[in-house]
Amino acid sequence: MRNSDAGFTLFEVLGAVAILAIVYTTLSGVAINWLRSEGESRRILEASLVADLEISAFELELDTGVAPEIGVTKTEDENGFTLTWEVTPLETQIFKTAQQQEQERNAKNPAAQPVPVPTAQTEGTDALAPAFLRVDLWVSWYEAGVERSINRTLFAVDEDAAAKFAAAGALAEAAPESERQ
Repeated sequence: MRNSDAGFTLFEVLGAVAILAIVYTTLSGVAINWLRSEGESRRILEASLVADLEISAFELELDTGVAPEIGVTKTEDENGFTLTWEVTPLETQIFKTAQQQEQERNAKNPAAQPVPVPTAQTEGTDALAPAFLRVDLWVSWYEAGVERSINRTLFAVDEDAAAKFAAAGALAEAAPESERQ
């Protein structure tokens, strides 16, 4: 005879415990992945905010007339980010064409007076001061032993160098026809 009020059998209890263990294991894995993903997203957001703040400061410096130095600069942030700036001259097709035209003219007629070419040179030096710049900013950090980074790219115009570039172009156009050929 069986007593129906006696409760669950041992097999029923073990089966319920096994099902609960599987469900809890799955849920804990999902929760851990969610926390990891949330942490990565938070760090990417922080890096994006740092990059945007740095670019705003950079643009403010450009507006005040401070031209950036050409090359790569690395700095450390107080939040554990590494900021890497790379400023490179951006060669325009106009500038390349003007240089090529001058070289061709001088090759055809070496005795003729060289025609001024639009170059943006600083006064008193022969150093080329590019009017157009490509500026890359990488914000990188280490997370769980892996380096992560975000990148921002902007293009800048050095107004002084651009004005000299335009003035040199006007001089080349004003040159007599005999000097241009």
